[in-house]
Amino acid sequence: MKEPMMKASLCTRYGGADALEVCQTARPARQPGELLIRVHASSINPVDWKILRGDLRILFGRRPPPILGGDFAGVVLEADTSSRFQPGDRVWGLTEIRRLRHTPGAHAEVTRCASELVDAMPARLSFEEAASVPLVGLTAYQSLVHHAQLQPGQRVLVNGCSGGVGLIAVQLAKALGASVVGVCSGANRSAALQAGCDEVIDYQERNPLDEDLKVDVWFDVVGNQSLGAVRHQLAPAGCYLNIVKLISTSVSSWFNPIRSQKSHAVFVAPSASDLAHLRELIQQGDLHPVIERIYPLDQIAAAYERSRSQRTVGKLVISMTD
Repeated sequence: MKEPMMKASLCTRYGGADALEVCQTARPARQPGELLIRVHASSINPVDWKILRGDLRILFGRRPPPILGGDFAGVVLEADTSSRFQPGDRVWGLTEIRRLRHTPGAHAEVTRCASELVDAMPARLSFEEAASVPLVGLTAYQSLVHHAQLQPGQRVLVNGCSGGVGLIAVQLAKALGASVVGVCSGANRSAALQAGCDEVIDYQERNPLDEDLKVDVWFDVVGNQSLGAVRHQLAPAGCYLNIVKLISTSVSSWFNPIRSQKSHAVFVAPSASDLAHLRELIQQGDLHPVIERIYPLDQIAAAYERSRSQRTVGKLVISMTD
């Protein structure tokens, strides 16, 4: 019997976007407890080009994972008979980075994922819109809800409020009843205000560290600050979150003279229950995906290059159906 094939973006070596090759390759076989999913859309996240560049060689060794891509939105092809999802169901989710060595990512026409990590796709979204959310949405949700335990009436600063994580974080904070100060370039001010920022600081004109802000949560999406640098801007029991500098952020609370202030390094984890909460917020109209551009799979190298510029407003989506 002829082996089933699919179109995918393969990583041929560590390097830049020129190390990607879009071609036909073997379709993955589903394992018990997994769903086989026809991917309609995926997206690009900074972790994708960081893996390709070789930043995470310690996890993957001499060669990068064959197929990258975390976010997916698609339709179930195969499932266990006992699974809550069955062929034809529309689902979304996030693949596990630690399994990319042996499990294909979502930059392909077909992927497989543990069924407990998958959720029903929001009915009001297209596949492209849904595929833009999982990683950035889970990052924002786990940061603000699980780590910061954000409460109504509190004040949040989002450093990097016009990127993929930032725009979702602003909307989520507003949905939770907080006020939001956003930091981004002046060129992206309108996008930040549209997302819900109550105040926008243009970092090219004003240094947020020099402002009298007094926020309860400082969410550093860019990763160019630290608890030590921002502690004078935090409330006495404030929280500093960093999604980039994981090790230094993890230990910074130990050396902070204000013991009630905490710092958290946030490493996002796939979670169907958190995706379900995001789905509810989307269905209620509290969260709206922001997409800068949709690329066909054949142009994924261009999407990687654009993502590496770190100047995107919202997400870059890869369509598998164009």
